[in-house]
Amino acid sequence: MDIPFPPIELRKSVGPVEDIYFDNPDGGLIFGDQIAPEKYERFFDFGCGCGRNARQLLLQKQHKPSRYFGVDLYRKSIEWCKANLEPLDGNFSFSHHDAFNAGFNPSGSKEDVPFQTQEKFTLVNAHSVFTHIVESHIDHYLSECARVLDKGGVFRATWFLFDKTGFPMMQEFQNCLYINPEDPTNATIYDVNYVQRKYEENGLIIFKINPPAVRGFQWDLIATNEAGGQSKAEFPDDVAPIGIVRPPLSLTS
Repeated sequence: MDIPFPPIELRKSVGPVEDIYFDNPDGGLIFGDQIAPEKYERFFDFGCGCGRNARQLLLQKQHKPSRYFGVDLYRKSIEWCKANLEPLDGNFSFSHHDAFNAGFNPSGSKEDVPFQTQEKFTLVNAHSVFTHIVESHIDHYLSECARVLDKGGVFRATWFLFDKTGFPMMQEFQNCLYINPEDPTNATIYDVNYVQRKYEENGLIIFKINPPAVRGFQWDLIATNEAGGQSKAEFPDDVAPIGIVRPPLSLTS
């Protein structure tokens, strides 16, 4: 199958631009052995960007999703995916999530925006999404992810985490650190105990934890609901090497 790569200007909005980050040349499972093959059956991609995972899934030889639905707040990325990826497989579709973001969707709603689906999915993916959601919207989006997750399904999400006990000046209601006062969504760093508590409030059990590859960067949390029959995992120490992985600051015209 001849599948186009997203244009460079769209790739810059999600991070690395090299082809390998959007490709799947051997057709393997895109998350390797981290997620059971059968969980790919119905795939919800929260923050699908310009189709990185969607393109890889279209190339996945075994356990290619029978249903894929991707949403993102950057309209240009969704328009590209609808024009270039959606026609390649009738089971793949994309929708614009019209929530406010200063850089990517300034005219979007500042209220909580529900996902535009009543479907249930065996795999809900949120890569580099909760790393950009401010604290006032965490309850909404975690509950939405739990709502669309099928019984026994898997919820994969990445987070920036810190231990609030080392910050004695923080109030009980303050659980997030921000690095950009002009656009707090640039990066949101959450207290690890707060995140665990929010998962539990939404009936989610974190059963697998992959620490960052670079010290302080994205933790990969894999969870399920009670029907998944998994036990809660304990957080390991972050002993990754120190490095730099800076997110995009602004859109490129």
